[in-house]
This record gives sequence, structure tokens and C-alpha cells, in this order.
Amino acid sequence: MGQSRPQQPVLSIQAAWFLLVGAAAAGVHFVGLLFWVQVVHVAPAWANVWAFLLAFWVSFSGHYWLTFRQQMQTASWLASLWRWFLSSTSGFALNQLLFVGGLWLFGHSYYVWIWLLVTLLVTILTFVLGKFWAFGGEKQHE
Repeated sequence: MGQSRPQQPVLSIQAAWFLLVGAAAAGVHFVGLLFWVQVVHVAPAWANVWAFLLAFWVSFSGHYWLTFRQQMQTASWLASLWRWFLSSTSGFALNQLLFVGGLWLFGHSYYVWIWLLVTLLVTILTFVLGKFWAFGGEKQHE
């Protein structure tokens, strides 16, 4: 009777925060994409770049302070920023390659659906890079 429930594994908590922060960053990215395409009339491929740069800051801040905060005792803010930027730009390079390929195959009128599918595919890679490298702490990198 007086037993407490076992603590939820850290990975589950991280995955939940990763999804929430990622959803917020993806939302900023998506709204930015729509803004650049529909309001500023930038081609979807270039709009995706500008939208990514805006969403990067939402992503980094959220993951640094929420998703991977338990790992931050050993990682400096600047080192994590640099590694997350490299992780994110690697993921974005894959995202952009698939996005431009989808635009070429299906046409610009499907840019929203292409973006949604590509973003879904790249999300898992980004989590792995964040957990084990960008926010992994200095001990893993010395």
C-alpha cells in the first residue's frame, strides 16, 4: 500500500519534451514558411530556409531548458548551441534536399504536404543527434 509508483524513465520524459518543443518549433517553421510564401512571395525552397532559421531559436531554447536540462550540468551553453546548430543544420539539409526533391516531383502547389511529410521523417534523426551529441555533455566529447 504505501509504495510509490516507479519513476517514469528519463527517456520518456525527454521524448515528451522533445515532441512538445519540436511541435512548437515546427509550428513556428510552418507559419514562417506560409508567411514567406504567401505574404512576401518568396519561392517555397527559399522560404523554407528563412523559416528554419527562425524556428532554430525556438528549438534550441526549448531543448536546452526543457528537453535536455538534466544533461546540462556538464555541457556549456555555447558548446550545446554549436552542436545543436550543427545537428539542426544537418537535419535541415536532409529536410531541404527531400523538400526540393518533392517540389520537383510533385510541384510547388503541394509544398505544404511535402513539408509536413519531410518534417516528420527528419524528426527522429534530430532527436538522436540532440540526445547523444548536441546536449550529451562534455564528458562524451573529451
